[in-house]
Formats: sequence, structure tokens, C-alpha cells
Amino acid sequence: MLVFREYNKNMLEASSLALGFFDGVHLGHQKVISNAVKKAQQLGVTSAAVTFSQHPRYIISKSASLTPASNSITFLEEKLELFENLGLQAAVIINFNESIAKMTAHDYLQNVLIDCLNAKNITIGYNHKFGQQSCKHKQPNQCINYPDKHVDNKTGNGKFLQENSEKYGFNVDIISPVKVNGHVVSSSAIRKHIFSGDVCAANHFLGRPFAVTGKVVHGQHLGRSIGFPTANLDIPYELIIPLRGVYKGNVEIDSNIHSAVINVGIRPTLGDLKRDLVEAHILNFDEDIYGKHIKVSFLSRIRDEKKFDSLDELKAQIQEDCQKAITATEGKDEKNSNFRILRF
Repeated sequence: MLVFREYNKNMLEASSLALGFFDGVHLGHQKVISNAVKKAQQLGVTSAAVTFSQHPRYIISKSASLTPASNSITFLEEKLELFENLGLQAAVIINFNESIAKMTAHDYLQNVLIDCLNAKNITIGYNHKFGQQSCKHKQPNQCINYPDKHVDNKTGNGKFLQENSEKYGFNVDIISPVKVNGHVVSSSAIRKHIFSGDVCAANHFLGRPFAVTGKVVHGQHLGRSIGFPTANLDIPYELIIPLRGVYKGNVEIDSNIHSAVINVGIRPTLGDLKRDLVEAHILNFDEDIYGKHIKVSFLSRIRDEKKFDSLDELKAQIQEDCQKAITATEGKDEKNSNFRILRF
């Protein structure tokens, strides 16, 4: 898959575009992308996703750090991998800055989607919007501070694209909401599930297990001292992690999958940490993986994080946690243990 980190005139000869930030690349996003891929095949053009290097909220809020529940579900490189798995031929990553934020919907359509990407088909989700929001301020630069997100005052939407489709010679597809068990799939809903520890619900919305990827770093080696060594992950601050607790999951190392028990929290029995730590005890595994980047997937929640009165109590509980994870794996009784990218 081709990856463009800037846009220039006529960079694509003709394209079928999927528009969105695609945080999580969940089932709804997958349907948008799959439609763009299908239309590209029908038209004989390049399928491409147009997305941003960071979420617009970081520019809009003037802050690089928002509440944990608003942090990203997927980092950019993982998102690109998921794009490629869905069959996209190209991804255009736009650096969302104040200049882009101030661009009108019409300017964005003409200068980016038409002049640079030669869009012949554009697919968006039912609630996708773009372009500078309408504003009553006399000074245009004051509009960068967007009003309430629930107010529908962005000028670029499905109706806008349909009204301009004939003029610029492209077709528009608007994808309806995707529902799971009667609930609309959305990135905000997935964040809430992850932040509350309900990774099973998040996984069904994502169509795959929620995962974090990070570099294995040295800790205090306290886990090894009690017989349960852990891989401590260095997780970027902007990525969301689940509610503190113990989880059953998988760890991917060099394309190999291993069952694991994952702890998220401050390890109250061994000494409080200032920041939540993600550490995985990999079952039946004893190799040196310091410095490697590994992927930790969360399948289900086993229990809350708890402070024990002694190390012996902690060891007994970890042994029980491991047994639960092994039993679940052997019994294959978890509905969300095997996911795949769905193709619509």
C-alpha cells in the first residue's frame, strides 16, 4: 500500500476515497473502507483512505493531552496496517494543523479531494463532517475554537458532497450506522467500553481484540522475583488503556501468538506507581525480549486490581489468574477469542 504524508496536485490519477479519522478502524469504518475498495475495482481507479496524522481535537482543544477516555484507540502505524488488510491501495495522511482547520469545506473538496486526488467516488460514514465550522465571530481565526461538538455546524457533510458531485464529476456513497446487538458502533462507544474495562464489548465493536503495542522495557524485576516475570510495555500517553485490573489476553512476538495474563494498574502490593503500567505475564514462555516491540491483545477481564496483605497471597492469586486463562484457552469458551477483519 502506498502511503502519502503530504498532498500535491494530481498525486493520484483517479481515485475512490474513504474519508475519516478512522480511530479504531471499527466495524463501521471497515464498511466505509470496503465500499471505497469495491467502487475502486468497479471504476478501475485507486482506492485510498484520506485521514489525519492526529485527531483534530488536539488542535481544536489547543492541548496535546485530553482526558484518558478521549485518547486514541489505535496508533497511526497500526491503522495503516489495518487499511492494507482491508484492501486499500493507498493512504493519504494529512497533518491536521490550524491551516487545515480553517479550510472551508469547498476549499478542502476542490484543493485536496479533486485537485490532488482526482476523486471519482467518495465514501463517508453517515455522521462524517469536514471543513471549517460556521461561526458568528467577526474575526475568522476565532472560529478555530469550535463550538459544542454536538452542534451540527460543519459545512462539509454528505449533503454537501451530493450537491457538488455533478459539478466535480464524482459519485457519493453514505454508509448507514453499523449496529451490534442494537447499539451503534462508534469510536466514542469503544473508548467508553475500554475505559470501563469491558473489553469484550469493545472487541465486538472493533471486530477484533483491542490491543496495544509497545516496547518491552526494564522494570524493577519484582514479577520475576516471585516467580511470575512480566513484560512491561512503554505505551504512548495518547493511547487509551483499559481500566485497572487483570485480563486474559494474547501477546504477539515476532509473529508468534502466546497466551498471557495482563495486569493494568499501579501494582499496589509491590509499591505504588505514578502511572498505570501495562505488563503481561506470558504463559509457558521464558525468553529475553527486552527492547522488542510486542502486541498485547485483551480478550476478557478476570478481576479488579487488588492490594494483597502479603506476597504469598499475591502469588496465589496470580496462579489462580493463570489457571483461569489456561482453562478459558483450552475450553475455547470465549466468543471473542478469534476475530478477523470483516469484509462487507
